[in-house]
Amino acid sequence: MAKIDPKVLREAQLIMLNMLIEFDKICKKHNLQYWLDSGTLLGAVRHKGFIPWGDDIGLSMPVEDYRKFAKIAQDELPNEIFFQNKITDPTFPFDYMKLRSNKATIVEFHEAGKEVEYHQGVFVDIFPM
Repeated sequence: MAKIDPKVLREAQLIMLNMLIEFDKICKKHNLQYWLDSGTLLGAVRHKGFIPWGDDIGLSMPVEDYRKFAKIAQDELPNEIFFQNKITDPTFPFDYMKLRSNKATIVEFHEAGKEVEYHQGVFVDIFPM
């Protein structure tokens, strides 16, 4: 795995943090529940922020709220955030949704060296539970 320049990583983390803030505003407005998950939760507890090498944010939502968010996301999110799922990005290969930055891109390890058609902005993963 290639080492990421710490300055570039921090810039990406701040973009992700801003996406999380926008997501949180929408969830509060519509009374939707979510929680930090996986390495994001670990980083919040252990590091009081991101895991130092963290290059994404992971969130989970109850499936009912997840579905509600999917219906309102495109109308509620600011233009610098792309709501990604199989409907908004038909070549997107995953069964969960992401928020993607329109400001900065990232190539995930499983995409390296491949021709990828779907949006590759810095991202926040959102999983249904």
